This record gives sequence, C-alpha cells and structure tokens, in this order.
Amino acid sequence: MPVAVTHVDRKTRTATVALRGDLVIPTAQATYGQLRGLARRRDVRGVIVDFAGAGRVDSSGVAVVALVQRMMARTGKRLELVGLDEHHRAALELVALAGPTTSEPDDVVVPGFVEGIGASVIAYVHAGRELVALVVDISRQAWQVATRRKALPKGALVEQMARMGSDAVPIVALLGALLGTTLAFQGVVLLHRFGAGQFVADMIGLSMVREFGPMMTAIILTGRTGAAIAAELGTMRVGSEIDALATMGVSPTRFLLLPRLGALTVALPVLSLFAMFVGIAGGMVIAAVVIHVPASVFWDRIVARVTLMDFFHGVGKSVVFAWIIGLTASHLGMRTTADATSVGSATTRTVVVSVFFIILVDAVIATLASLGGT
Repeated sequence: MPVAVTHVDRKTRTATVALRGDLVIPTAQATYGQLRGLARRRDVRGVIVDFAGAGRVDSSGVAVVALVQRMMARTGKRLELVGLDEHHRAALELVALAGPTTSEPDDVVVPGFVEGIGASVIAYVHAGRELVALVVDISRQAWQVATRRKALPKGALVEQMARMGSDAVPIVALLGALLGTTLAFQGVVLLHRFGAGQFVADMIGLSMVREFGPMMTAIILTGRTGAAIAAELGTMRVGSEIDALATMGVSPTRFLLLPRLGALTVALPVLSLFAMFVGIAGGMVIAAVVIHVPASVFWDRIVARVTLMDFFHGVGKSVVFAWIIGLTASHLGMRTTADATSVGSATTRTVVVSVFFIILVDAVIATLASLGGT
C-alpha cells in the first residue's frame, strides 16, 4: 500500500499523508487516486506529503506529485513535501517540486459564494458521470454473467442473500406487526364511529400492500444493508483491496457489486411480502379484539378488496427500491477516498440519499398510479 493518511487536522484543515514503499509505475495510479481524492475535499486546504518512509521514486512518481500540485494550485490549496532524502530531491527537482510549493501557507484563497456554488455543481456533475459509468459497467458485467461468459464468485450470491434476507426477518416482522396494529387502532377508532368497522380491513390491506410494506422494508434495509455495503466497499477502497483486485485482472464490479445487487433484488421483495402479511395479521388481531370483527370477515374483506395488481404494484416498487439502495451504496462506497473518515461519511450519505430517493420515487409512483386509476 503506497499511501497511508495519518490524520486530518480539523483546526488547520491540513491532511498529513505518509508514503510507504516505492512510488513507481505499479503504485503510481493508486497513489494519484488517493491524493486526488484529498485534493478535491472541500474541508482540506492543504496536504503535507511525508517521504520519510518512501523508497524509490521514478518518473511516474514525479508525474503524480506534479499533477496533484497543479490540481491544488488551481483551487488555491497548498502542497508541501517533507522528509525528502537526497535521491527524492534529485528526482523532484527535475520539475522544481522539492520543498513546500507555497512559501506562505496563510495566503490560501478561500473560495467565495459563487465559486463554492460552481465547485458544488462541478462535483455533482462529476459524481453523476461516475454513477452513469458504474451503471454501464454493472449492466455489462450482469449481461456477461447472464450469458455465462463470466461467473460470479462461488457462493457469494447465496451468502449475501442470507445476510440481507434471513438475518433481517426478525426486525421486519416486528416492525411490520407494529405498523399493522397501529394502522388498525387508528382505523378502528375512526370507522367504528360510523358503523363501518369491518372496512378497516380494506384500509389495512391496501396500505400495507401498496405503500407501507415495501417502503418500511426498504428503509429498514437502507439502514441495515445499504450502510453495511457502503462501509465494506469504503474500507476496501481505503485498504487498496479494490485496486488490488483490478491489478490482478479481477473486475471489482463482478466480484463485489453484482452479488450484493442481486441479493438485494431478491431479498427486498421477499421481505416486503413478508411485512405485508405480518402487518395484515396484526391488524386482524386488533380488529378482532377491539371491535370484535371475526377473522373470517376480516379476511373476506382483504380477499375482495386487495387484488393481484396491488401485490404487483407493491413488489414492483420494492424492486426499484432495492436498486436505489444497491446503486447508492455501491456508488458512494466505491468513491471513498484515502481518508478513513470518508468511510463514515459515505455510510451516512448512503442512508440519507437512499431514504430521500425511496420516498421521492414512492411519491412519484403513487401519483402516477392515482392518475392512471390503478
């Protein structure tokens, strides 16, 4: 591993990076990616690169330092090189890079409001391009697996399905039952006043099948599984494990992402169906206890009112939610920089972004379904 981030000083907003090993052609690309990630961080004003533990530095290593220095200079940041030996200085002096690149660190230009907006727009555009490239790569790898030209790691899909699916059954059952009983209590109180208590089954059935079952399950898996995927991929990125896979000719997308996305695509709809039935059963119990609606009457109302298309509607949304969670976690996890704190940031952003888009997509689908009369 050529680079290790020692720490980021929050007071001076300076990242200290220690080089370990040779900075040569095999390690130059990974090193450049890690340093570029630090240079793009808005909470970092400068980077100190410590060459004390570095070995050989060839022309590719010099090019890495030169490119990072130019990138930081364009944004008014500073790059300082410390711990240089004579052979390091001899190599870096070819492009006049030995020593600090700015004589006065306090002269850092702080971007203004307009510049900050522009930087944010550029960052979002760049992130969007990376997301599109990731989706294209996932689609290509999935097609190769489907046509049997490539294969997934043995047992990876089943292992991921067990972790995401069976291990989540208790929490999904608990929350599904609580949601069903809560809906039943609210419906019973309102409808019983008008002598329509038996119609509480219609409300609970449609609510759990079309809306609450898929969305509640998706939010649970976002916090439980989406965050775990982002943390795993981010830790692998920091530890250069993903770079090692690419160096060995193994596709990280096929080896890491496809098993997780495939498992989510199967686990989330199945758990959503389970949450629907548990929620309906919880409502049935409350209706029988509070207003003495027989279970047979309650079930007859469910069968008469909830159609197969309602189940297709709920299951279809759960598949879309699974892709939102998987793509968000994969995208943010793979974009983690060399700083260990970025793993936590990627995990938090995965949960926030996934929940936002799940609710947004759910609202859009519900609106379109209402307009279409389905």
